[in-house]
Amino acid sequence: MKQAYFILGPESSGTRMITKAFISSGCYGDFKHKQRLDDLNFKATPDKIVFRRSLPHGTKWPAIADTITLMRRSGYQVRPILILRDKDATAASQLRHAHERDGEEAKTNIAFSVDYTYKELTKVKMVPLVICYEPFVRYPEVRELFFKRLGLPVPQMEFFDANEKYQGQEV
Repeated sequence: MKQAYFILGPESSGTRMITKAFISSGCYGDFKHKQRLDDLNFKATPDKIVFRRSLPHGTKWPAIADTITLMRRSGYQVRPILILRDKDATAASQLRHAHERDGEEAKTNIAFSVDYTYKELTKVKMVPLVICYEPFVRYPEVRELFFKRLGLPVPQMEFFDANEKYQGQEV
């Protein structure tokens, strides 16, 4: 069966990092901002793909339910994965990368992003597999169990905790 891993999360929550891990595990996809699958054409793609959408994605709120429908029509069993990261670290990263203007706006947007994800997924009768950024990057055993649960090899790449640079910062 064809498998699509749909990575979702607030901006600066670790979506690119976890997408890179799926690619390291043998899935077809891209972890950078521009992706080959951005055209949402999933028909001529390999059996295992990973596709990422941060929320918002650029300035738009992606139609998650519609994207899953397109994946299903192309023969994929879809597994939505929501990555969550410490709210203060996520907000600090959003400010650093100019995704938001201030800390309160960033925190409000993070909460809305998670709510939006669940609302979209329930339209297609799904809930995400949720992974927390901190234990994922800190503990190899967590990554091993996570990928084994999905039937994928453990990624062979380096992981680091990007939260360290934000410790002690007021957001």
